[in-house]
Amino acid sequence: MYNEQVATQPLQASFYSQVMMYFGLAILSSAFGTYIGFTYIAQMIFATPALMWVIIAAELALVLTSRWWSTKRPINYFLFALFTFITGITIVPLLANIIYSYGGPDLIIKALGATTLMFGGTAIFGWVTKMDLSGMRGFLTLALIGMIIVAIVGIFVPWGSTFEMLFAGFGIIVFSGYTMYDIQKLKTHPQDRPLDAALMLYLDIFNLFIYILRLLSASRR
Repeated sequence: MYNEQVATQPLQASFYSQVMMYFGLAILSSAFGTYIGFTYIAQMIFATPALMWVIIAAELALVLTSRWWSTKRPINYFLFALFTFITGITIVPLLANIIYSYGGPDLIIKALGATTLMFGGTAIFGWVTKMDLSGMRGFLTLALIGMIIVAIVGIFVPWGSTFEMLFAGFGIIVFSGYTMYDIQKLKTHPQDRPLDAALMLYLDIFNLFIYILRLLSASRR
């Protein structure tokens, strides 16, 4: 038994290092997508709003099929980079609106700092806690479905700043929970699927950033 545990330690270390490498590359790819979006695509999006829906549709198609393509080498690396690149583009209208409304990127910088602290804190808790967080899965899934439904309704029935703050605050709670859950899940995640694990963590921090940014901007109104 002891020999088996010793033998699996290098494999686990290799798996964790791969996950963190892909996670870091996802952050860079997303940042590059945001830069390209601001520099070359923003004007086209504002001139043709329907283009944004095409980009969002491509993003959804990639994330919904990710379990299929994540193990199909070498296309999985390309689609992983493409997905994270596209997510960087999708937040360009939100970032541009905040920069225009509040006269600079200071709010975005604060949101990035808060996201780093929140993600780091919840990730550490999820890793070191002795509690079994698997029971959170049902709540998190239902909460996410509920948020999607409310967001769709919000397209047709816009809400005010107070409700936006409540919605964004709930989103922060949900994706903080997802971060804790997914970090703990790494310990039992199939070690031949590091791309899956990196994608989970990327979605956690990306959505955490979005909802923190929305909360901060709503509180300024």
